[in-house]
Amino acid sequence: MMRTSVVLCLTVLWSGTILAAPGGVSEEQQTAVTLQAAIVPSPASETLRGVVDSVDERNDTLMVRLSAGRTEPFKVQDGLIFNAVRFGDPVEISVQTISGFRTIVGLSKE
Repeated sequence: MMRTSVVLCLTVLWSGTILAAPGGVSEEQQTAVTLQAAIVPSPASETLRGVVDSVDERNDTLMVRLSAGRTEPFKVQDGLIFNAVRFGDPVEISVQTISGFRTIVGLSKE
């Protein structure tokens, strides 16, 4: 019964909808899962502009020089970004905090 609830919970968090679960999940359990899914916020996205300072494919990291000369490391969600950028490229990045790391989820060259 617990395993079904966990699968149902993960399905709800992923898709945002409730699916009928085998094994007869009670209405109370479905309501609890629905409330839990409504409480979990989607990650906020932040848009930043800067210049690529260094590329570290081994650690899935880009160093981006932002305004005021401040350079910050960002994790890369999609490794294909490394094929698109080089040192010195001006970029606009969309950043979300994923698993405690500021992560680039979108990138466009300017």
